[in-house]
Amino acid sequence: MFVVPGSFLPYNDTVTLLSYKRLRNLDLDFDVFCFKGKEDPGILNELSNDENFKKFNFAYTSDLDWAVPRNYPFRLPTGLVLMNKYIEDSLKEFEKKEYDYLFTSSVPGISHIAGKRIKKKHPEVKWYASFSDPFKGSPYKKTDLSDSSIFYKIAFNVGAYCLYNDAYEEAAVEYADKLIFICEEQRDFTLRQYKNYEELKKKSIIMPLTYIPDWKMYQDIIDVKHEPNEIIQAAHLGRLYGLRKVTPFIEALRILKSEDPDLSKKIVFHQYSEIQKNDVELIKKYGLEDVFVLHDKVSYKESIDVMKKADVLLLFDTLMPEAKIQPYLPSKIVEYLLLKKPVLGICDDNSPSYRILKEYGFDTVGSDVELIVENIKKIIKGYKVPEYNLDGLNSVNYNMLEL
Repeated sequence: MFVVPGSFLPYNDTVTLLSYKRLRNLDLDFDVFCFKGKEDPGILNELSNDENFKKFNFAYTSDLDWAVPRNYPFRLPTGLVLMNKYIEDSLKEFEKKEYDYLFTSSVPGISHIAGKRIKKKHPEVKWYASFSDPFKGSPYKKTDLSDSSIFYKIAFNVGAYCLYNDAYEEAAVEYADKLIFICEEQRDFTLRQYKNYEELKKKSIIMPLTYIPDWKMYQDIIDVKHEPNEIIQAAHLGRLYGLRKVTPFIEALRILKSEDPDLSKKIVFHQYSEIQKNDVELIKKYGLEDVFVLHDKVSYKESIDVMKKADVLLLFDTLMPEAKIQPYLPSKIVEYLLLKKPVLGICDDNSPSYRILKEYGFDTVGSDVELIVENIKKIIKGYKVPEYNLDGLNSVNYNMLEL
């Protein structure tokens, strides 16, 4: 299999991990052509003990941060040159051998353009195109930036252009032999925007978010012996922006604290990573700093430690209450389920997070303010985690060539 994913392990990213999980169990040899990203020591350690990783051979092109300048908007001119070079060089690399299969991934979706170039010249290769988020019609592209700085607006639009360009998705949808999605909601949201939905659905595969049972980092999560804190500690790790709206949650905390001024002696919520300025101001306005504590972003290893020590795991979902389908699924839901701790899900019933948590037996989900209040009270009283097994999360159970 020829793998042209844009970025790949040991660069640590949600999508690079997703791609590796989808490929590692296949009885194939892999030639990977990708951008060079910063290597994650923790991932390197896991890969050094992973026999499956020995099947992967690598050829690198340019540096990821220069080629896909999502954090460096003024590198865009260089990025455009390097992205186009990646497309051209991918075809040259592909033609050095004979391959039965081709795999592309997003993000960065430029890999789907490389896949299209290869597929058009070599229609005999079977192309698997992997998706993690919808591009076309993405509500995140419509985020209101009126209160943002000029620099943020530039960075946002450069990121959208480089990472979530509609043309990337359209190339894969039209030319790939198989389309891989993480959930039914993502598949339907994406494909219903095309006239031939039923035809496209037939060539689609659902491969859910999974974990690698052989990796110590996952086994440590499963085996952790949690010591309850004297005051219940709840944690959320990840950015709060755009449609990840926290206003209903903040309003619920305001109600709870008005009912019980000593709320922080019973439960404290911690947010790690970015949160919008207006939400910070609302927290201060309501005097909730002792109940909703804000922290800077932490590394993946540190985030796992936070989750292990927390009594409750908090999930802020993308909120699209008026939409028929909400297609976004936070990858952290896997770690949440592995830890088997109480989960407070701020999500609507049109989302995959809501459906999955309900399927696993959790009933502390919902974005309505009154419901959030009741769910928090339920957790304070002592919420019993439902019984469930982890078979559906095991990556070994999913072979994309057989689906």
